[in-house]
Amino acid sequence: MEDTTNLTETSTGSWIASNYVYIVVPIGAVIFIILCLVTLWIIRKCIRKYRQRDYDYSALEDEMGLSEKLRLERQMQLDARRESALLNCQFYMRSISGQYAMQEHLYDIGSRLNRNWFLVHDIRHKRLKLMTLTIKPASSDISLNNKSTRKTLKEMFKLIQHPYLLPVDNLDFIPEQDLVVLVQYFSFKGSLKDIIYKSKPKTLYDQKYSLPGQGLYLQQIQLYGKQVLEGLSYLVDNGFHVQGHVQSGNVIMYDDVCRLSGYENTIFGYPAKQIHSIKRRVTRGKDEEDVLGFGMLLYEMCAGCELDTCNPNDSHFQRCQHLPEVIQILEFIFYNPKGKTPTLSQVKNHEFFRDIRLVDLQKNRPLPMQLTSSMKTLIKQSNSKRKGIKLKRSEDGRMRASSNPDKSSTTPPHLADFTKSLPAPHIGSPKLPPPPKPVHVQTPPTERTSLLRAIERGATLKRTVTDDRSTPKM
Repeated sequence: MEDTTNLTETSTGSWIASNYVYIVVPIGAVIFIILCLVTLWIIRKCIRKYRQRDYDYSALEDEMGLSEKLRLERQMQLDARRESALLNCQFYMRSISGQYAMQEHLYDIGSRLNRNWFLVHDIRHKRLKLMTLTIKPASSDISLNNKSTRKTLKEMFKLIQHPYLLPVDNLDFIPEQDLVVLVQYFSFKGSLKDIIYKSKPKTLYDQKYSLPGQGLYLQQIQLYGKQVLEGLSYLVDNGFHVQGHVQSGNVIMYDDVCRLSGYENTIFGYPAKQIHSIKRRVTRGKDEEDVLGFGMLLYEMCAGCELDTCNPNDSHFQRCQHLPEVIQILEFIFYNPKGKTPTLSQVKNHEFFRDIRLVDLQKNRPLPMQLTSSMKTLIKQSNSKRKGIKLKRSEDGRMRASSNPDKSSTTPPHLADFTKSLPAPHIGSPKLPPPPKPVHVQTPPTERTSLLRAIERGATLKRTVTDDRSTPKM
């Protein structure tokens, strides 16, 4: 029995051994086919997935492509400009043999285009300073390739020394790039605009002034305003006219004192942010621009927001009703009873600033600037450039017509009624009489104005007959 079982097992094993190939090969082929099918299914699924993702991306790009492309393009331009400015700044600091060390490349903390701000460390004096690199405007007649002009500019700005003016620590140029390099003291308190809007000086300009500000106290307005007035008067007495650059962003709070900056912008021809609204009101010249700009600064210190016109009305003065003394000085500047804008000396002698004592100015009375003939030539050149722009703009009849109503008005409507409702000020001097009512000058009507008035009254127009002469004559 055992011999039979062993014989059967031996025969089965020999059969499997002889037919091994015929069994393994089909099984392996089936497994291979199954693996191929699974692989193909996975590949097909992945292809569908990628195709679906590409379709979604292209659909999203078509849907919001324009705004996204514009944003990305603008961001790329800003990044390229910042990188180029950083390289220029590093190149300049190497060229002056280690006088400054780079601390931080600041964001656009100001509103001026084509300007970059750098926080540098003055190695010699061991203090932080603010370095700006600004492209010279194309309209400027000052040539940076002229060595004598560059030397004259440096010497001229070193002469400007006043307790209420921010001194220019260093003025230099990169002629190859048409760049003006300016180094001044850096204030951690920032500008007067930062004080009004409760913002940090190194924050992006579009962010730190987006919310409404808070007006200052009466004593602060009187003190800061008198300090700015003294610094501005010193510049005007020596031939410099700020021409619209008197604004809160250019008033730097340094050692708890207001110091006016930005006076170099006039020499190089940089336009002021509020020059257009000032130009519509100007009738006499540069002195009037400085006074009107100072009046707009006073309004911002009181109301906590910028004044967008040189002809404020009741809605503007409503923001200053808590300080009737400020309303009086604003009326004196914008709507003077004599019918013309006062001078700087008249504003300084106003009762609003009369009792303010400036200790720094009494201790350090600045001397007049000793300007050379070449310095005076540069100042006259910049002033004549401004006059040329003004005359060119006045040749346009439409622009002149749009600015005439602003110049002819002496007081906004109902302003006298508004000021009468305010409490009497407590300065100690008699109240100024209310400004006179506006005088409306009647001009003789022309044919066009008569036609427009007839249309406004609803008059029926005469029927006209057209003589058509377009057909050719044989």
